[in-house]
Amino acid sequence: MEVIDDLAKVGLRRETILTIGAFDGVHRGHQALISPVVTRARASGRLSGVITFHPHPAVVLAPDRAPRYLTTPGEKVALLEKLGVDLVVLLTFDRRMAGTPARDFVETVSWRLRMQELWVGADFALGRKREGDVDYLRRLGQDLGYDVHVVEPLVLDGQVVSSSRIRRLLLEGEVEDATRLLGRYPSLSGEVVEGARRGHTLGFPTANLEIRPERAVPANGVYAVYALLGRERYPAVANVGVRPTFDNGQRTVETYILDFEGDLYGCDLVVEFVARLRWERRFESVEDLIEQIEKDSELARRMLQDQAALGGTGVQGENACLYRYREVEHTADRALSVWGQTLPALFVGAAQGMYSLMGDLDREGLVATEWRMVSLEGLDGESLLVDWLNELLYLAETEDLLLLEFEIGSLTETTLEGRVGGVLAEETVADIKAATYHQLELKEEEGGWSTLITFDV
Repeated sequence: MEVIDDLAKVGLRRETILTIGAFDGVHRGHQALISPVVTRARASGRLSGVITFHPHPAVVLAPDRAPRYLTTPGEKVALLEKLGVDLVVLLTFDRRMAGTPARDFVETVSWRLRMQELWVGADFALGRKREGDVDYLRRLGQDLGYDVHVVEPLVLDGQVVSSSRIRRLLLEGEVEDATRLLGRYPSLSGEVVEGARRGHTLGFPTANLEIRPERAVPANGVYAVYALLGRERYPAVANVGVRPTFDNGQRTVETYILDFEGDLYGCDLVVEFVARLRWERRFESVEDLIEQIEKDSELARRMLQDQAALGGTGVQGENACLYRYREVEHTADRALSVWGQTLPALFVGAAQGMYSLMGDLDREGLVATEWRMVSLEGLDGESLLVDWLNELLYLAETEDLLLLEFEIGSLTETTLEGRVGGVLAEETVADIKAATYHQLELKEEEGGWSTLITFDV
């Protein structure tokens, strides 16, 4: 599948059948629209395509009513790929796009994407002041040479399946009903970050998930969940809330993974919400809380035994936590401790860690559309690591690339072949000037590789 973020750069050789929309969640209603697009395109020898937007149009048009996201752009793209879509056009929705006349936008799409058919919902509209409704698009299609097909909304339990309906269910903690409408478990994904470590003290170590504030999070409570590390799925218990027994602090998502031991800090974790066990509440004593956690864990284990067949977003990687990184204190510069299951994984983790130190660069919600090859020669592994990180900084600064993805194709004692993906952006480098050799040593240990990298700032 190809991802495009700029219609001006498109040069397709094949005609397309398209649909357009926000598609937040890619729920069963969306699937009922997208699936016939894919089927029709395959039958006619054309490409199936989805045009979608980020941020959600409501963020620009009605920010006080902007919805919480069910999926990140990356998760949305992964779900669309699973549906068999050939082409995803991910466009930035801003004031300029909001003010674009419907005819101008559709003419650009029709020409650049060689659109032959447009499939939309019955209430669909686009363009300035939503002037491009179904009747308008049909009339325009007679001029531009495309046909319009209308798909009626999917109805379950007497109500239309919609993203807003799913958000309401999550707000009420009704994750099982949300699952029916999504066609998969509602999920959250993020990096495991340092928490208060109370779970370790209580004997139930939890993974504290870093969640963006604009995500749709289930109501405060305790849930039976699956925790996905790579392609490994573990039964788990998640607590969403403010920890009223202790401090009524910041709202967090903490996950206790059953039958798992290991350090997860810096790992990407996906949490799939299967069922609500109870509401969050305050306990009179720590002993009462521990007793309840034990009951929650046993109940979750029983509930999850027959649930593993239903899939999630499909965005997890091939292996469970290939790398980890964590910032460590340094007197003058900044330093990063990195572990990798393999040496290439350590190099990828070092790159991700370096970008995590650049706090001014917001990479959330972006999908790589620009790729560059990296080929390096060095004296040893340490010199290759420094050259790799500094090459990334150089690419970012000279080509205006905000880097998002890092891949190592081959790595020997003296050579590296890889590629990096990102998006064109105004701000691409912040805080970090260069990786240094200060105290740098690659150490092979049981289960992987580790190092300490110092950065000049």
